[in-house]
Amino acid sequence: MSITEPLLEADDIQGNILAGFNKDHQQFIFFEIEKPDLVKDWLRYIEPKISTLREVVSFNRLYQTMWARQGNEPKGLIATWMNLAFSYSGLQKILPKEKLLDFGQESAYVKGLQKRSGDLGDPTDPTAEGHPNKWVLGGSANNPDICLIIASDSHNQLEAMISTIKLSIDKVPGFGKSSGLKMVFEQACKTRFDLPGHEHFGFKDGVSQPGVRGKISVALDDYLTKRFIDSSDPRSQIEASPGQKLIWPGEFVFGYPKQKDDDPITPDQIKDSDLPSVYSVPVWAKNGSFLVVRRLRQDVKGFWEFLINEGPKVGISDPFMFGAKLVGRWPSGAPIMRSPTQDNKELAKADLANNNFNFQNDSSAAKIRSDIDFKDEIDQAKADEFGEVCPVSAHIRKVYPRDVDTDRPASANLTRRIIRRGIPYGEPLNINLALPPYEDSQNGDRGLMFLSYQTSIEEQFEFISNKWTNSKKLPREGGEDPIIGQNNDPSQNNPRTRTFDLNGCPINLMNDFVIPTGGEYYFQPPISAIKSISL
Repeated sequence: MSITEPLLEADDIQGNILAGFNKDHQQFIFFEIEKPDLVKDWLRYIEPKISTLREVVSFNRLYQTMWARQGNEPKGLIATWMNLAFSYSGLQKILPKEKLLDFGQESAYVKGLQKRSGDLGDPTDPTAEGHPNKWVLGGSANNPDICLIIASDSHNQLEAMISTIKLSIDKVPGFGKSSGLKMVFEQACKTRFDLPGHEHFGFKDGVSQPGVRGKISVALDDYLTKRFIDSSDPRSQIEASPGQKLIWPGEFVFGYPKQKDDDPITPDQIKDSDLPSVYSVPVWAKNGSFLVVRRLRQDVKGFWEFLINEGPKVGISDPFMFGAKLVGRWPSGAPIMRSPTQDNKELAKADLANNNFNFQNDSSAAKIRSDIDFKDEIDQAKADEFGEVCPVSAHIRKVYPRDVDTDRPASANLTRRIIRRGIPYGEPLNINLALPPYEDSQNGDRGLMFLSYQTSIEEQFEFISNKWTNSKKLPREGGEDPIIGQNNDPSQNNPRTRTFDLNGCPINLMNDFVIPTGGEYYFQPPISAIKSISL
């Protein structure tokens, strides 16, 4: 069966959406628009600096090619990139009303994150840290109209770009006047150099990302997502690599075919004229995406103390094992479905194996292309319908149920996927399991700048939060997500208490390990729209 995938307009789509910046150093700068009549000059100055999908894909491919040839990370290959997104309040200030009508006045994007916060399970007690009254970004703290993302391989180059941007706020180069913007918050982020690719709890992050369909050029095999499975294997029609399902790009970028609930191969075709009715966005939103930004503080000390103190009560004295049960993966990133009793760093490093597993059904090895030197010889995962190996409310099972039926058939789970682009902020807490309590020079202010891209905030990001991670019953009954799940049940003595079912043994989680401290819903427009705004 031949599948024709769409040609992506790679010079109009901002680069972080589908390709990912994947840089060690990132800075998020948030602005409030104070003088809308002056902002257009600043946008004219900024627009040529915005990194495109084509630019990011080209660099990432060169980086991967050099790594494969040299056998280690290439030195001296450096790029600095920037992307831009607007809150609805920001667009209201710079666009005429008729340009915004198709966004839908009751949509999550229009309402904004602060008003949707309680629905996500965030604390409703105004005195709680996670309540919008306490946020440092958005909420009662400030009104971020613009989110600027700057990323670089080099800290020095990142600082140089930040300095350039900040100077342009006071005086726009070439225009000789103020930008009309006020910086309201900035967040420095960087990957953990002690544990590259890991978040602050110590677990590998971002292992499972959707494989986005679409081509970068008309060349025969110039797919956005590289294909590793041999064409003679039927799985090549639905997976880019073993376990990585292919998803039509309309789930992440406006104006392209969308994923069907009941068919993993044939898409729902979308024409430009369909955008307002299908997505509730204007026609000019084609090649754009909704961006969710959440600043999430992680209680690393509390998390590890919970693992150490509560694990033995349910027969798990090894805190790493207990943590793997909560997360669904070992700290290395190896899935417990394929390594049930101990961490397996070789499995974690095998990108063509570490995501190849199901929950409801037995897994099997895929046939890899003959030009790729890899053979999956690690024991395959067995069906685990009732969560004996990977608990039914483990984090990875909650956010992506794979082949498990939820409120709809398992095939519909593909329409709930999001593209995550998170990166840690704050310095790591050095965990010495033998000597708790732990010294903490930052008073616990470390966590994750969570970013996700999707074309429906309600049906993707919010659905995952409301219907899966915060639910005791979905995808299967067994408690809330122990990592990011939240509970606002007023009927409980402690309304924030969550439960986690470990082989029939309910465990109460009295405290949140992940606490929202800010964020907003943004629209990351096509570059052509930014050009038209600035005219």
